[in-house]
Amino acid sequence: MSENPGRDIEQLREKWNELYKHRLPALAKARDPVQPTWPVFLDHCFARIVLDNAIGKDKPWTEVIKSPAVKNMSEDQLRTAIDLAEHLASGKADLVALDERSLEVRGKRSKKRKGEGEGTRSPPKKRKNDTGTISSYFLPSPSSPPKHNSESKPPQAKTPNEPLEPESPDSNPPKDPMNMQPHLDRIASSTLTPFRKLTLSLLCQIPRGQFTTYAALSDHISRTSHKTCARAVGNAMRHNPFAPGVPCHRVLAADGSLGGFGGEWGRRGRFAEEKMMLLGEEGVGFDGRGRVRGRPFRGFEGG
Repeated sequence: MSENPGRDIEQLREKWNELYKHRLPALAKARDPVQPTWPVFLDHCFARIVLDNAIGKDKPWTEVIKSPAVKNMSEDQLRTAIDLAEHLASGKADLVALDERSLEVRGKRSKKRKGEGEGTRSPPKKRKNDTGTISSYFLPSPSSPPKHNSESKPPQAKTPNEPLEPESPDSNPPKDPMNMQPHLDRIASSTLTPFRKLTLSLLCQIPRGQFTTYAALSDHISRTSHKTCARAVGNAMRHNPFAPGVPCHRVLAADGSLGGFGGEWGRRGRFAEEKMMLLGEEGVGFDGRGRVRGRPFRGFEGG
């Protein structure tokens, strides 16, 4: 038996985080031949697949342990999850089969039946048709005409609809350990428009375990740079090429719902559950109506 069990479980947590947050997404983005097809690319998707199969088995993992999983798994559960993740990384386990199994236990339609094999698609530059990325959350509804600045209401008009419930004193959302400077450098050196660069750079200021709203972002930009509106901010985050490192998933609607202007990452969208799981892993909580708990982050600097 280990002389320091606390240290042992911390090492297992670090290893689990490294596998699902970095190693597996990197292999997927590189289209590594270790898996003939990569149906997912984002860290929270790999977490879903591994945890549903290793922990949930015949049910979603959230019915077995509480979120965040990394803090609530036992040593044995962590070892089981790590073992399966390593099997995926080495090609000893079939990612497509495990993804299908995960979807099955969640009552979702098979990607094979829907013809959604993302692994057969071109690299991310064809994201226009790729609904499997976080950035598609920001696609506006086709039925909603774009708003012009002259038509937009001041961001303060949406403030009364934002949840007013104060954060519980024991929530203590964890600080984001990630150094955002590399992401900021990539944004600055990109060929994106100045407005998109500004919007994406502001996302890097939202702490892990917190959230903001389109209205809060547009309010800050309107005060410090130029007049804008919530929809323009949403459009600026559309097809975010730096997701999920640049956390566009931390932006919600003014009423505390998932938002997305009617997109597939909205409350009734196909990927709503995955978005809530990603936020839940970071410590963001929702009530029974699907509304976020706490106040939105507004401590933006610069503009």
